[in-house]
Amino acid sequence: MPLSRTERFKLKSRILDEINDPDGGWDLSRLNLLLGEFGIEALDRNWNGGPRFEDVISTISDSDLLEMYSVITGVRLEEVRDIAQDADIGKWHVGHVRLFISHSAKHKEFAGSVARELAVVGIHGFVAHDTMEYSKPWQAQIEQALRSMQAFVALVHPEFNSSAWCQQEVGWAFGRRVPRYAVRFGTDPIGFFGSDQWPSAATRTAKDISAIISAWISDVPELGDAVVDSLFAALADSSNYIDAGAAAARIASLDRLDEEHWLRLDEIYWSNNQVGGGVLPSRALKPFYSEHERGWPPPKPTTPAQASVDEAPF
Repeated sequence: MPLSRTERFKLKSRILDEINDPDGGWDLSRLNLLLGEFGIEALDRNWNGGPRFEDVISTISDSDLLEMYSVITGVRLEEVRDIAQDADIGKWHVGHVRLFISHSAKHKEFAGSVARELAVVGIHGFVAHDTMEYSKPWQAQIEQALRSMQAFVALVHPEFNSSAWCQQEVGWAFGRRVPRYAVRFGTDPIGFFGSDQWPSAATRTAKDISAIISAWISDVPELGDAVVDSLFAALADSSNYIDAGAAAARIASLDRLDEEHWLRLDEIYWSNNQVGGGVLPSRALKPFYSEHERGWPPPKPTTPAQASVDEAPF
């Protein structure tokens, strides 16, 4: 599939950022060496009115642009297209971990219930029948989700292994090398997924399954920062004290927070009345604050305008 204008612009912009970095080591000699590898005419060594680097790569082919980005940034070639396509992440909930949930059509309602439980702790589970827009081609939306997912989980019911669609989705996950996980419901996955031992959860509820999946995601090193940020997004977006309590409890289970996150937590406490006014969030957060020797309730964040008033000499 050809790169869109947005994707080409994003890749070229990042390339320019890299070569213009004073500490990047991209002097004229190295740039010309690079251009030569792609059959592009060298830049004028004296920089006397000749074409600039951005000019000479303006008509570069998609395949060469992807490879050039890989050479300059060190990102593996097979991952570069995914980076470009992150410019359009479709229907994902901004700030949440992007998890594709692969499931058989027969169990779509159960998959939807798992996704709703995961949303409470800041994980957006893509479930086709819940997330897609009916006015747009459904296959294109699924492919977009597969291109932009950060992690993949398979709910392996007996019908999963015989579903061509599920097997194609598994192929995307392995091809993109995203973190992946499977939960067994009375059967083992086939193919590449079958080489590992996965938890059996045949009699577990959607809430139980969401807890298993969220615990796995929390332990994925590549998603560390995204998991923490998604928990804060979920807490800030909570529309009831039960969801706020669940998100607060997950935050309180973290080993540590940096100062920026503590200030963000203070802000959420006072800006969302389901957090500051809820019994369950306070029950989770109060001992967490005490354990880290921070005052309770959290101090009210001070806006710049208010700070100016407070510091006035009158």
